[in-house]
Amino acid sequence: ADNLTYTLAMEEMSKIDASTGITISVHTSLCCACINEFGTEEQKQKFLRPLVDGSKIGCFGLTEPNAGTDASGVQTEAVLSEDGTYYTINGTKIFTTNSGFADTFIVFALTDKSKGQKGMSAFILDKEMEGLTVGTNIERMGIRAASNCEVAYENVKVPADRLLAKEGNGFKIAMTALNGGRIGIGAQ
Repeated sequence: ADNLTYTLAMEEMSKIDASTGITISVHTSLCCACINEFGTEEQKQKFLRPLVDGSKIGCFGLTEPNAGTDASGVQTEAVLSEDGTYYTINGTKIFTTNSGFADTFIVFALTDKSKGQKGMSAFILDKEMEGLTVGTNIERMGIRAASNCEVAYENVKVPADRLLAKEGNGFKIAMTALNGGRIGIGAQ
C-alpha cells in the first residue's frame, strides 16, 4: 500500500496496542524496506517474500551498547574470508526490536574500520545461524510488550551473498531505513 494507507493502519493499530504498532513498524519500515530497496532480486525472492507473506518476522540491528543511537559509533565487525565466500561477524547489538521472535535480522557491521561510518555494511542473517545469540527481553518503561533484546554475534559466518548492496553502503542503508521508519513511529 502507499504511505498514507500504511500511516492510517499504524495509527489504528497503535490506538489499541503501541507494542503491536512498533512490532509492525520495525518489521515493515526497517527490515522489509532494507531488502526491498537495496536487495538483489535473488535476496528479495529468498528473504523478502516470507517477510511479506507473514511466514517470517524481521528485525533491525543497529544500536550498540557503547554507541547508543549514534550509528557512526558502531563497533561490530564483519571480516571477509580469504576466499571471499563469507563474512565473520563479531559484536553486540542492543534494543533490537522484534529480536526475541524474529527469523530474519538486518545487521550493520564495519567491513573497513579505518573508514568509520563509510566502512559500514549491511547483512541479512537468520536467527538459526551459529554464533547468533538472542538475550532476554530488556525491560522498558513503555511499549513493554514489544520484544527488545540484546543480540550477540560471535564468529557468525554469513555467506557473502547476504551482503546488502555493496560494502560501505551500510550507513546509507541504515539512514534510509530510519527515515522510512519515522513514518510508522510518527503514526504510532
